[in-house]
Amino acid sequence: MAETNIDRLTMRAPIAGVILQNKVRLGQFAQCGPLSEPLMILGSVTPLHVRVDVDEHDAWRVRGGALAAASPRGNGSIRIPLEFVRFEPYVIPKKSLTGDSTERVDTRVLQVIYRVKDQNASLYVGQQMDVYIKTPDAVNPPRQGSESTAGHGQ
Repeated sequence: MAETNIDRLTMRAPIAGVILQNKVRLGQFAQCGPLSEPLMILGSVTPLHVRVDVDEHDAWRVRGGALAAASPRGNGSIRIPLEFVRFEPYVIPKKSLTGDSTERVDTRVLQVIYRVKDQNASLYVGQQMDVYIKTPDAVNPPRQGSESTAGHGQ
């Protein structure tokens, strides 16, 4: 009977994954129902994916299957190859505002999902990156010093 009670009161993860953030401790009361901040974040880290926000003004330039590379913020010398996965078909309001005086607050972004090809790259879940997406020459004539469109990924 004790084993049955322990089994009933044991919480198990609905998926196989890694605990990315833990804000609850052993013996702490966990409130039921929706919370403003989750007590624990669980996710899969293999393979790593990058969600790229492409400004709506550049969205027409991005094509499915386009080659892309990512650089961790602060180190543009590192280029990590990315593989196209899919587009999120709904263009959403931009959430990450830089505060630049020329930046419009009503901008919308197309989200593009890429998979990190090098799973041994020194990256962390939630890390912000600069992403460079190759655009076809017919769509984007080459300009001096610019061959791709940049997006910001996480």
